Amino acid sequence: EAMTDLALQLDPKNIPARLLRARLDAGSGQVEAALQRVSDILSEDPKRREALHLKGELLWVGQGKPKEGAEVFKQLLVLEPRYSPAHTALINIALQQGDVAAFKAQVEELKKVLPNSPDTRLYEAQAALIDRDYVKAKGLTQQLLRIAPDNYRVLQVAGAVELSGGSAIVAESHLNKALQVESRLPVARRLLAQSYLRSGQAPRALAVLQPLLEDNPRADVLALAAEAHLQNGQFAESEALFTRAAKVDPDDAKIQTALALAQMARGNIDRGLADLQAIAKTDGGTYADLALISSQLRRQNFDGALTAIDGLQVKLPKAALPHQLRGRVLVQRKDVEGARNSFNSALAADPDYFPAVASLAALDIAEKNTDGALKRFQDQLAREPKNYRALLAVAELKLQTGAPADEVRSLLGDAVKANPSDAAPRLLLIDFLLSRGENAPARAAAQEAVANLPASAPLLDALGRAQLAAGETQQAISSFGKLASDQPASLQAHFRLALAHSRNKDYVAATRSLRRALEINPKALQVQTALVEVALADQRQDEALRVALDVQKQRPRQAAGYLLEAEVHVSRRQWAPAITALQAAQERQAATPTAMRLHALLTTAGRGAEAERMAATWLRDRPRDVQFIFHLGSMALDSGRYAEAEVQYRRVLELSPNDATALNNVAWAITRQGKPGAVPFAEKALALLPEQAALMDTLASALAKEGKLPQAIDWQRKALAKASSNASYRMRLAKMLIQSGDKAGARTELARLVELGDKFAEQAEVADLLKNM
Repeated sequence: EAMTDLALQLDPKNIPARLLRARLDAGSGQVEAALQRVSDILSEDPKRREALHLKGELLWVGQGKPKEGAEVFKQLLVLEPRYSPAHTALINIALQQGDVAAFKAQVEELKKVLPNSPDTRLYEAQAALIDRDYVKAKGLTQQLLRIAPDNYRVLQVAGAVELSGGSAIVAESHLNKALQVESRLPVARRLLAQSYLRSGQAPRALAVLQPLLEDNPRADVLALAAEAHLQNGQFAESEALFTRAAKVDPDDAKIQTALALAQMARGNIDRGLADLQAIAKTDGGTYADLALISSQLRRQNFDGALTAIDGLQVKLPKAALPHQLRGRVLVQRKDVEGARNSFNSALAADPDYFPAVASLAALDIAEKNTDGALKRFQDQLAREPKNYRALLAVAELKLQTGAPADEVRSLLGDAVKANPSDAAPRLLLIDFLLSRGENAPARAAAQEAVANLPASAPLLDALGRAQLAAGETQQAISSFGKLASDQPASLQAHFRLALAHSRNKDYVAATRSLRRALEINPKALQVQTALVEVALADQRQDEALRVALDVQKQRPRQAAGYLLEAEVHVSRRQWAPAITALQAAQERQAATPTAMRLHALLTTAGRGAEAERMAATWLRDRPRDVQFIFHLGSMALDSGRYAEAEVQYRRVLELSPNDATALNNVAWAITRQGKPGAVPFAEKALALLPEQAALMDTLASALAKEGKLPQAIDWQRKALAKASSNASYRMRLAKMLIQSGDKAGARTELARLVELGDKFAEQAEVADLLKNM
């Protein structure tokens, strides 16, 4: 503004400066002043193109007078018939007003003067789409995509064309890419939500609609969100949104629907349902039908819901949705065969309708027919090789059935390639890699994902998690810091940042982030727990205790606050108040982890008899509590009471015969007692978990105790190969080699232990072994 005003002081008649001043006025809300400036310019130069265009914009957008603005744009075209922005403005005014005839007429005028313009072809595609000429529309958009593959206007129209033509997967790809380029595209968001709903991805529809739901949403946006909640089975939320939608759009049928829903909200259920049924019968649209179905399902009135679905099917005779909804109702009624028939009918209506495929697969899995479920998704892939939802489903089933990790990883990678502009497959790949401890590949996948989809908050979160797992704490802090900056109202973002700071031992920064998270939700237990942990790590016990007491005040009937208080007292080695706090927690919410903690603390405090009474009482009431019995075994094992440990772990095996850890620990306890019989337990444990070094070590020790030294040495070497840094494994190998007479081999292993110096506490025994060989 200062530069513009200075320019006008130097040359008051300068037209570019005067036009810029008018735009600045309009931008600050002074539309009348802007129009006056433009009128003054036009009085001096009536044919000034820039002034005429600005006047049309001010009338149309600034004052909300599209007809008056259109007249100005028409004047412009008389002066300059090839002036594309005026054609574009008239086309957009017609679209805004829903005047299809005017839109088509203006597109024809544009074709006369600029037949080969990309803008012309784009509007031609839209006109063809209105006429349902999908072949022509698709041909035009494909031409445009070759010219401008990243233009969000082209991508949006291409998405609409593909969606209308039935190619939901391709539509989603175009629309996601359009939103990646320009996130403020309400039309693209609505279209993408429609596509997700059509393919049964209700949670993703809600996610893409969320920005449109925040400020004075349109009725169609509310209705889409309501349908998403309906698909999700969230009937109360669906009904509430249908009610809001009806209030926003004063259409007769929708007003009647809103009134009916309002009647039901006030408790007049019968009258409200009767009104909805009457509206659904007389209204040609599906708005009232969906509201009626939602209401009936919310009230568990399955017969009423099925009747309403019958009415919807009359209006949508060729659609898959009514059959899918009927199938979901029948599943709730435990009518599996009827549900299966309905889902098959949905596929008959639309062979590529993924929700029906997924529903049928779910029925197969419930009947333990995993192969049948897998075949359904594979058949879908045969028809649509790039259907990433089917790829993800196959990957999940493969994972559940114990397929090799490489096969699952390959399927997830294919899903990413099939739809690179979608965050969901990328997130699943990253989480899969993290779950397997493949932190470097996970970080690489996350970096690639964020590079391709920089606006995706979940992917930025995944990148931070992967960096943290890979030990790149500073990079994780940077990622989570950006996430918290982009989403200042996100509790999760501040919480993640706090965890990264805590990992970096920057407890002040961690506390600051946690405090910000608590400002968002003062009762967030996850955050309060982390705040206590950070305060204890930083030796600020008083602050930790204050947080624990706050939690007790907020949740007086829950155990959480007392458990936190106990940890504060434990950090101070104040056993008595810690035990009192744990007892208070157990009185409020009895739980096995709390019982285990209380028993361990009583033992630590020297109150062994009390600990035994407490354990006996607990198991008297819960004789099959495997977790607590396992705890008793571990307590005995850790304190060297091997006979007692054996007894407790055998009790575990009576309840859970294939518990590999219990089998291993029984073998270890037997071995430490010098008794025979450990080998079968160790072998069974290793058969259940064949790659575990600790189990190999136990088997080696059991074999050595029974004098089977060659096998023992072989397994001990295997254990050491799996965990080469474990000095205890190396020490046991050296002893076995000495026992077998292989002194040279033993010296080699002992020499490596000597190299560890103070890092290995048993150097005195190493020296004795070397001396006595």
